[in-house]
Amino acid sequence: MPPQKIDLMKNLYLRIGVAALGVGLAAGACGDSGLGPNPQATTDLCDEIFGLEAIYFDLVNGVPRGDLPSTAFTIPFNIDINQSPYSNNTSLLLGFTSVPQGWTVSDAVDFSGFAIPGTVAATDLVRADNRAVWRYTLSAQVSGGFTSQAILESEINAVLGAVGNPGPITAPCSINAQTQGILGPESVAARVLRAGDFTIVARTHVLVVSGVTATHHSFVSVAPTTEHERVINDIFVPMITQLYGGGTDPAQCSDGIDNDNDGATDYPSDNQCSSPGDDNESS
Repeated sequence: MPPQKIDLMKNLYLRIGVAALGVGLAAGACGDSGLGPNPQATTDLCDEIFGLEAIYFDLVNGVPRGDLPSTAFTIPFNIDINQSPYSNNTSLLLGFTSVPQGWTVSDAVDFSGFAIPGTVAATDLVRADNRAVWRYTLSAQVSGGFTSQAILESEINAVLGAVGNPGPITAPCSINAQTQGILGPESVAARVLRAGDFTIVARTHVLVVSGVTATHHSFVSVAPTTEHERVINDIFVPMITQLYGGGTDPAQCSDGIDNDNDGATDYPSDNQCSSPGDDNESS
């Protein structure tokens, strides 16, 4: 990767992406307005991905964009009312108003063995066929000796195992950056991997505060490559933006309510709904 991109990463990760993502969500009027993002969209973080994959890679890395898909600002899927809303048992800061039907949400466990017991605030979202997984770690304390690269590899191995360890594996995008932050040393690792018929997007940020313990924050997702952009659009993006206040108002055709009192609720049961994102159940 060219040096200027590493320098950019160092600056980006000092912000840990949260404030930047909030700015991007606030700029909802600049989204794709339901027309779909530009298939030629690019990211400064990697030259090898385009379209929604490039936009998603920026999103998980906290890079503001004005071309987020419209699914960042609504709930495009049918909601599983038995799992919604969801709140993590370790941290009240981690939760979702809406969980998609056909997926199971649960508090995630630490597969790496790095995390200090009782400190992991993380969530797994797994599709019913076990061929797509979205995993988010809000925070976990680990020993200060573990780098973001080591933790990221563990997270990637966990989702690879969930889909049967496909191969061969190539890495069109790979980022490793370290810097001395205000609170202590920081390191970031991010990857886009092609593993057999699957695509993985992953990112981990580690901040060492005391020199002995560190906190890490991670995203990792996997889906079949042929479905990847659709799953990004329909599931991964709205789940991420729910974390930061986006997508909290489900459309009428996916809110679990018979809004027009015709005896049919939501898409596809109500034939007046054109899609889960349709916000008018009566026409």
